[in-house]
Amino acid sequence: MVYKKIQDEQGDYKDNQDVRYSVLEAHEAWTPQGKNIGWDEYPDLATAVSAYGLTYDPIPKLIEE
Repeated sequence: MVYKKIQDEQGDYKDNQDVRYSVLEAHEAWTPQGKNIGWDEYPDLATAVSAYGLTYDPIPKLIEE
């Protein structure tokens, strides 16, 4: 699998400076530069998140009644 972290105010992951990110996951990513260029290969999401130095910290969702 290939992964990419994207800075995102609504992301489920945070770094040590409290900046939020989303982590994209794909089997392969075709970019204008070629296959998987700009993406990182890891065996699973947990390994990717750890390599990026992120922790899972989702924003609580408001429940509408």
